[in-house]
Amino acid sequence: MHKFQSITIIIPAFNEGGNISYVIKDSLKNLPKYFRDYEIVVVDDGSNDKTGKIADQLAKKNKRLRVIHQKNGGYSSAMLTGIKIATKDYVAYLPADGQFLINDMRHCFEEVGKADLILGYRGGRQDYTTRRVIFSYGYLLLLLLLFDIKYMDVGWVNIWRSNKIQKMKLTCSQGIFILTEILVRLKKKGLKIVEAPSYYHPRLSGEVKNAKFTVVFKTFQSALKLWIEIRLQSIKH
Repeated sequence: MHKFQSITIIIPAFNEGGNISYVIKDSLKNLPKYFRDYEIVVVDDGSNDKTGKIADQLAKKNKRLRVIHQKNGGYSSAMLTGIKIATKDYVAYLPADGQFLINDMRHCFEEVGKADLILGYRGGRQDYTTRRVIFSYGYLLLLLLLFDIKYMDVGWVNIWRSNKIQKMKLTCSQGIFILTEILVRLKKKGLKIVEAPSYYHPRLSGEVKNAKFTVVFKTFQSALKLWIEIRLQSIKH
C-alpha cells in the first residue's frame, strides 16, 4: 500500500450502461488494497443510455466517486476533463468497458512514486481479429519510425504524475491518441517512463469503439501532425 502517494482514477464513459456499474463497484472495492488516498472520476461523455444515471446513483453512496457530465466530445475530451480536475498525486486511465480493472494494474502500482509515467503492457488478446492485430502492431511500428518509441504498449494502462501533465499543452490529441501525445511529450522532456505487466479482458458488453477504421485513420493523422510539429520546432531552434 502506498502510504505517501495518492491516485485519481479517470473513467471516460460513452454509452457503457452495461459495464459501468461493475467497473465502478470493482474499483471502489479494490483500490483500498493499494492506496489509502484515492478518488474515482467518471466523465460521462454525452451518453444517451443509462451510463450517467447509473454513475450518479453510485456517487450518492460513496464520497470518493465523482461524476462529470459533458456534451459528447470524444475520448480525448473526456480524458482532458478528468485530468484537469484530478486532485491526487497520480492520475490513471481506466476503461469503462472492463477490459482491465484495478487488480490488473497491480504490477503498475508497484512503480508509483518511482516514475513520471507507468505504462502497462498486455499479454494475450484472445478476442482480437486479424485486422485489430494488424492495426495495433502497425501503429507501434509507426511510433517507432516517427518518435523512436520502443515501448511494448502505449494505449493500455497509463499512470501519470499529475503535476507533469496537468499543465501540459496538448495540440494533436484526437481520441485515443491523447495517450501517445502525452507519452511523446514526457519522453521529449527526459522524464522517467517505466513499463510493467498488466492484463487484458474482452469487454463485458457493447461494441469496441477504437477499432473502427475512421478512428484508426484519425489516430494516424494525429501522429503525423505531432511529428510535423516537433520537426518544425527543432528546425526553428
